[in-house]
Amino acid sequence: MNSSRPSLVISLHNETSDYQRAEAEAAQAAAKKHEFGVSVIYAEGDALKQIDQLLKLICGPETSRPSAIMLEPVGTGMIRVAREAVKAGIGWIVLNREVKYIAELRAAARAPVFAVTTDHAQTGRIQGRQLNTLLPHGGSVVYLQGPVGNPVASARAAGMLKTKSPQVTIKTLNGHWLEDDAFEAVSSWLRVSSARSPCPHVVAAQNDHMAMGARRAFDQLAEGGGCTDRPKVKYIGCDGLTKHGQAWTSAGLLSATILCPPLTALAMDVLARELQQGTPAPLLTLSEPVSYPPLEQLGAAAIAVE
Repeated sequence: MNSSRPSLVISLHNETSDYQRAEAEAAQAAAKKHEFGVSVIYAEGDALKQIDQLLKLICGPETSRPSAIMLEPVGTGMIRVAREAVKAGIGWIVLNREVKYIAELRAAARAPVFAVTTDHAQTGRIQGRQLNTLLPHGGSVVYLQGPVGNPVASARAAGMLKTKSPQVTIKTLNGHWLEDDAFEAVSSWLRVSSARSPCPHVVAAQNDHMAMGARRAFDQLAEGGGCTDRPKVKYIGCDGLTKHGQAWTSAGLLSATILCPPLTALAMDVLARELQQGTPAPLLTLSEPVSYPPLEQLGAAAIAVE
């Protein structure tokens, strides 16, 4: 790997995602700091397209190959593509996913191979504690999660269920990470007569955009005279990007979020330590999420359930 001016390709899901764009912006800033060359490509949410894009890079002329590929896999962990990259002497850095093959690849690699992810189980545990803080005597929650089978969604859900009080009841809906999908899912649920009364005390979502989509659905219901038997529903999200989750929480649109900073900057810091200081990267580096606001401040918004 050319340590004087490493060139990185950052492979992300979709340019329409605010979080993915934040990852790209963080990558550009970190690349400038570490004097890396960097280009960002998007797979448009298509795992096959991502595989095709990466194999073309790996199998292309040696002079045009990147020094390393940093990717957030759309589908599987892409072990076949990873093996081809390592054979070609290209570094392989996995974002936002724990994959089991990293140690195997590292043993044969000539370039850095490692993974960096948010501790998604801890993210879920924090959200469970947020629910307990808002509902100290129990209550009902509509829980919006990402796609079924997605490892991030599964880890966050498992963490939440582990820490939330038994007195907090959960109704799970799928929002597929998107505000409009969350709006449609909640609106459809609310149209079912048995679901309209009573309304939940809290809506908890696995990202901030789904929380805002749910808020839009409940606001629409309130305009029609629904949910008049309870205090205003509270909303909590996750990811906490500065211009979105943090801003919405500060404005009172969300009661809380969880700060999960973009991972590309952290991954480049880990990469720079290996290249510039000779410090081998850990196989896995975890970014620790943080409640926003802190739980002790969130307690002021607790709901008194009769």
